[in-house]
Amino acid sequence: MKRLCKVILVAIVVLAVAGRCGYGQTLEDLQQNVSPALFDGVVSYIYGYPLMMFGVTGRTGTTVPDAMTKLGGAPLNQFGKETVLPNATFTAVVLPSTSTLYASSFLNLCEEPVILHLPNFGGRFFIMQMLDGWTEVSGDSPGTDKGSPEGNYALVGPACNGHEQPAITIPVVKTIRIPTSSMWIIGRIYTTGSDWDIKDIVKNLYPGLTLTPLSKYVAGETFTPPDTLSVQPLADTVTPPLRQVAGMDACAFYQNLAAMMNFNLPIPGQDDPVTASLLRLGLVVKNDDPTKGSVPLTGTNFDCTTLHKARLENLQDAVAAANNILDNVPATKPTATGWTVSLDVGVYGRRYLLRAEVAQQALGANRKEDAVYGYTQTDGRGIKLRGDVNYAIHFLPVGQDAGGIPPVHQGGFWSLTIYDADGKLVPSPDPAANWNAVGMPMVQNHSACFNGDGSLDLYLQATAPPAGSKQFCNWLPTPAKGGYIAFLRMYWPADAILNKDWVPPGIVRN
Repeated sequence: MKRLCKVILVAIVVLAVAGRCGYGQTLEDLQQNVSPALFDGVVSYIYGYPLMMFGVTGRTGTTVPDAMTKLGGAPLNQFGKETVLPNATFTAVVLPSTSTLYASSFLNLCEEPVILHLPNFGGRFFIMQMLDGWTEVSGDSPGTDKGSPEGNYALVGPACNGHEQPAITIPVVKTIRIPTSSMWIIGRIYTTGSDWDIKDIVKNLYPGLTLTPLSKYVAGETFTPPDTLSVQPLADTVTPPLRQVAGMDACAFYQNLAAMMNFNLPIPGQDDPVTASLLRLGLVVKNDDPTKGSVPLTGTNFDCTTLHKARLENLQDAVAAANNILDNVPATKPTATGWTVSLDVGVYGRRYLLRAEVAQQALGANRKEDAVYGYTQTDGRGIKLRGDVNYAIHFLPVGQDAGGIPPVHQGGFWSLTIYDADGKLVPSPDPAANWNAVGMPMVQNHSACFNGDGSLDLYLQATAPPAGSKQFCNWLPTPAKGGYIAFLRMYWPADAILNKDWVPPGIVRN
């Protein structure tokens, strides 16, 4: 009972301080209310949680022999390129996008930089979102909204294994420096959803989207990514990463965290507030060896089996308390119309609690300048959406800040997608409506039908409106019963969204 009280106390203190000071500004207050050992364990868990989610997700996606066996999966330093849009049978990830094809790659930049080649996208929207091991999104991520041209981009990691990275002596469009040896590229390429458009991406863009080790590129060698690679026989590629991390006890979590920090060290300066805790736990050590480069810290081989029983119990308490914190972080306040619109993700700095929360609930979130998402499971009055109720949502014409059609830059796009309560796409009861989303310019080979004044009405219901009607054109199939999720994607959002001058209109009973 005494240990349980400690766990509850830590959770209450952190959540109370988070509510007063905002995410991340909590360490001093927490340190004054719990034992030093418990403090170090909780801080290190919350700090390290995004890196663990990154690592387990990467292991799940790269435990494949080639880039063709598993949709979206590929070995390290290779692209896994989607060739089809997901449908209602797709369960690999929650809330799958039906407006973009993904080209994803986990990279290890420890040995040498990698040259990313971008093809000419010909005006098609794309974003090559780049995350470091801590899930911070690089502001240099190439994309349409950055005006990124065709050509070579050098991806350079930090000093690793005692050696500095080689200089980039070849002409490149840009050198993109990543502060960790591990990185993740989540490429999103807009598609209208037609067979022709998808084939165009696969045939004309994918061959030019490549990753090449710097040494191979400099030598002028033709580089063919290896296939038929051996894989880790015991790696769990079935259990979702979220559940894998949640199921780790103290030894599994902190040992894996220490191992990952051999290649993904705390960021000097930025992460100084947590460094002392990491050092006291032995997850990192000070670098006193000049042969290991200029980094102030190095990783360790943390061995939980050698810990004293009391110390191990403290770490177990810390895991329980930290998970309690993550499960009970106060929800983001919704708009007056019932939507949760996140404008503070992708870039975190010292906001460690927010970073961990996003890693738990929306791993891989974009910077707001690239994409903004709206999410709701309630109507505009705050009442839970139900499949047995018909709803509508009315967007005013373009240019109306409050409740207008989502304002995105020319070349960007938006879509509203319906998912069931588990985050899976909803099968349509009418084969003539083979879409799960409506937006503009086009989603899933389907165009929205606007009103004469430029406004737009969408209809959320389980049964089909009359065939051929405008209601049918703008119908979003919902589950026949139970709750569901309405998810709004806005790529390359205009300033009205970023400044909170625009909010989505509320969903109303129809």
